[in-house]
Amino acid sequence: MRNGSPTPRSALTKETDFEATGTWSSARDFSGFHQLAQLAAQLGGCAAAVVLDTTQWPPVVLGVHGTSGETAASAAQYCARAFPDRSRETHVDDLGAQHERDDVAAGTEWASMRHAHWLPVAPMGGQSDLALLLLDPAAQPHQPTTGTTLTLLTAHAAEVLALWRRCEVSEQYNVNVLRESESRLNLTEHTAGAGSWSMQVSTGLVTHSDEFATILGLPDHHHVVSLDSMVQRYNPEWRSGIRQRLERCAVSGEGFDEEIQIMVEGGTPKWVRTVGTAVRNKDGNILRIQGAIQDISAQKQAQQDTLRLAMRLTTTLASITEAFVTLDRQCCFTYLNQESERLLQKTTADLLGEEVWKDFAGGLAERLKEKLTRSLNTNRRVELEDFFPSLGKWLEVRAYPFAEGLAVYFRDVTERRRSQEQLMLLETSVSRLNDIVAIAETGASAQEPRIVFVNDAFEQHTGYTRAEVLGQTPRMLLELDPAITKLKALAAGLQQNQQARTELMVRRKNGALFWVELEVVSVQANAEEVTHWVAVGRDITQRKTAEDMIRHLAFYDALTDLPNRQLLLDRLQQALAASARSGQHGALMFIDLDNFKVLNDTLGHHMGDQLLQKVASRLTRSVRKTDMVARLGGDEFVVMVDDLSTDPEAAAYKARALAEKVLHTLREPFQLTGHQQFATPSIGVTSFCGDHNDVGELLKQADLAMYQAKSLGRNTVCFFDPGMQATVSANATVSSDLRAALREAQFVVHYQPQVDRVGVITGVEALVRWQHPERGLVFPADFIPVAEDTGLILPLGQWVLETACEQLAAWADRPQTSSLSIAVNVSVRQFRHPDFVDMVMAAIQRTGIRPHRLKLELTESLLADRMEITIGKMGMLKALGVTLSLDDFGVGYSSLSVLKRLPLDQLKIDKGFVADVLTDPNDAAISRAIISLAQSLSLQVVAEGVETQEQRDFLAYQGCDQFQGHLFSKPLPIEALDALLQNPTAGMLVLS
Repeated sequence: MRNGSPTPRSALTKETDFEATGTWSSARDFSGFHQLAQLAAQLGGCAAAVVLDTTQWPPVVLGVHGTSGETAASAAQYCARAFPDRSRETHVDDLGAQHERDDVAAGTEWASMRHAHWLPVAPMGGQSDLALLLLDPAAQPHQPTTGTTLTLLTAHAAEVLALWRRCEVSEQYNVNVLRESESRLNLTEHTAGAGSWSMQVSTGLVTHSDEFATILGLPDHHHVVSLDSMVQRYNPEWRSGIRQRLERCAVSGEGFDEEIQIMVEGGTPKWVRTVGTAVRNKDGNILRIQGAIQDISAQKQAQQDTLRLAMRLTTTLASITEAFVTLDRQCCFTYLNQESERLLQKTTADLLGEEVWKDFAGGLAERLKEKLTRSLNTNRRVELEDFFPSLGKWLEVRAYPFAEGLAVYFRDVTERRRSQEQLMLLETSVSRLNDIVAIAETGASAQEPRIVFVNDAFEQHTGYTRAEVLGQTPRMLLELDPAITKLKALAAGLQQNQQARTELMVRRKNGALFWVELEVVSVQANAEEVTHWVAVGRDITQRKTAEDMIRHLAFYDALTDLPNRQLLLDRLQQALAASARSGQHGALMFIDLDNFKVLNDTLGHHMGDQLLQKVASRLTRSVRKTDMVARLGGDEFVVMVDDLSTDPEAAAYKARALAEKVLHTLREPFQLTGHQQFATPSIGVTSFCGDHNDVGELLKQADLAMYQAKSLGRNTVCFFDPGMQATVSANATVSSDLRAALREAQFVVHYQPQVDRVGVITGVEALVRWQHPERGLVFPADFIPVAEDTGLILPLGQWVLETACEQLAAWADRPQTSSLSIAVNVSVRQFRHPDFVDMVMAAIQRTGIRPHRLKLELTESLLADRMEITIGKMGMLKALGVTLSLDDFGVGYSSLSVLKRLPLDQLKIDKGFVADVLTDPNDAAISRAIISLAQSLSLQVVAEGVETQEQRDFLAYQGCDQFQGHLFSKPLPIEALDALLQNPTAGMLVLS
């Protein structure tokens, strides 16, 4: 028996040759005897003790304590000579004389021993087979041992030794029995060609017999070690299945019995029968699975040979394509081919030896019996065609007599019978169909097809009777050119396929037209000849009407009935393609009504709808019939004109003339229900030529031009300029870069000093700059408008505000700068943010600055609307202590009535007035008026943009309080500003 590991199965087959050799196996555990020797030495008061097995002579050492194994062996040899009566207790007081006689080498441990005490011990009621030898280098007194603990201990040890010996003998017996059983099993397996195997569920260890290894073709000393290695021996296509069966057997105890192919090293695959079952313990738990494999290759080969022989015979008989059976003289089945089994719905095993009419009903069975009996009696063929209810078929039966009985052919004629029935039904049902049915005979190749059949529905729909159309060509119904064209295309399609479908208009007898969905099928006598056409038509006039309505709704605006965006894009694409072919230029006009929302909000949407309808009507009348007017939605219209001219300038002139015409047409008042309404348009125009333009791009260009017209004041025409696109693209790029700049902290703050009348620096204005990684330092005019449009002004403005507060906090620690203020520009969008006041308060609290050192510069555009909200927020900021300044005063929406209500601290004269204050009397007068107004309202005045000493002197003479401009310093980075504050230029001081 081979196991799943190359190591011996010591638990089952360990050799114990005590009886044969008289010695103990080295594998025995002698630790107990060593412990006994230790206890004996302690109880006997000796330096060393040796436990000896006296069943052999010289005695065998079992346990040692206090001395070496070599000394113990020498002592055992000594005992064999010194104690011939091994059963008597003996004391030896001086071993020296014995050592001299034995020539014991001096200096050895055995030579040092002087006292020996031989103490034989026997188990209860048994013969002595164990002895203790106590040794000591010094003489020991003789003490009685009877009844002592040492005697009792050694007696118990003798009992254990006796039991151990009996177990050893029993184990040897069991091993011998096991070997004999394995030998018989191997012989049996070899005779049967089967090998057994077993797998422990807990360990996965596989053991198997030698015959198992032989069947698998394993070399000597090779083993199947695990479930995986066992599965790998099977052919690849079987491995998954056998693994699943083995695992189910190990888990649920489900047995299996399979015939599978295995792979043999260096040989051809073998067929084996594989059997497996589970072995359980008393609690029902699976301990292991075991099984066997049997080589059945010979049986499989025999089966295959038999099968091939049977297949040759069966193939010969099966070559008869019809159902074929043979009957004996009693009309019992003797053979059935495969087709007959299929037709009769029974297997050969079910029918062999049975009468042919057994499973058929009474009347049918009698008719079949009568026919077959007559054939046998007359030796003539007979035929029968009847319905077989149990099979649900019509069968044709032909019987031919021969010497042993009858050869009978069965043929299923159900389809033929059904076709005959269906033909009769078809003739009746086709005539009653609601769909039009017409059959035409194709005729000779040079002739047109002629109608040979029409049904009742044909007469009802067309108004023609059968007599009027039979023999006529279908052309009589299709006098319209499109229908004739479709019919020719249909005929061409039928040459390629046996079926074609189309939709065409058919003329009724009274001249009316209706839509027909026509499907035509060709009828072929053979693969090349078409004999008839069968046409089935359905009146789809209502569906076509609905489709036209749906198409109109899909491509036309419901309110104005103008083409919608979808149709416009389609027509524009066609116009571009046509322009590419012809070289003609075209134009696209984008029209948006000005202030249309006001009309909707004041008069209502129904009035707005009326206006849109009237605008659509005027637009349609004001352009050419070939031009297209479309409504994109809301108040947006598009006019597409093409074929203007091949000359670009002439085409542009015509486009402008048409746009001006549309502009003047729409300026005229519109009469609405009970109202007269004036509506002006803003029109954007772009031209196109060729297909290099994208449809979406054209609409975008026209839309940009329209918004340019609105920015110019509305009620005008504006042509698309590539600069518009460049501006939009540039703004888009700036917007994208701005977002990246906010994320990557690319912005910096420069500070421009503000000085008073005597040249003392009282504060600075914080001006944001963009340190672009590619463009360098970018000034606000190039990115602030885009930030306003995109809403990025909010995070940017907040960053500037917090940066200014942090700088004020840093200056507060230095006496030289602690009195300086910083002015921060606030945009309208930032100021109107609901949380603006809270954000200012949070920045002040976070940095701990004095609020009055923070100056917020507001723009006059804040005063355009929502005045009460603006004044309320300014009041809250003023209450916090923040200084408020009105920037660029004089260029916006300020009025005296509003100005007096604002809690301001300062006015700033716009640099536009300061620049020409010495040369333009008007600017000088405005500057004087602003200064006078500020003084009357107790407000400080700051003039920005002061470039020359003369400007400064003029403004100071008029009473201006503070100045800001390049005369004093340009905006500086914080480092340069700190340097300036440390060392001011001539004429400037720092307020400390």
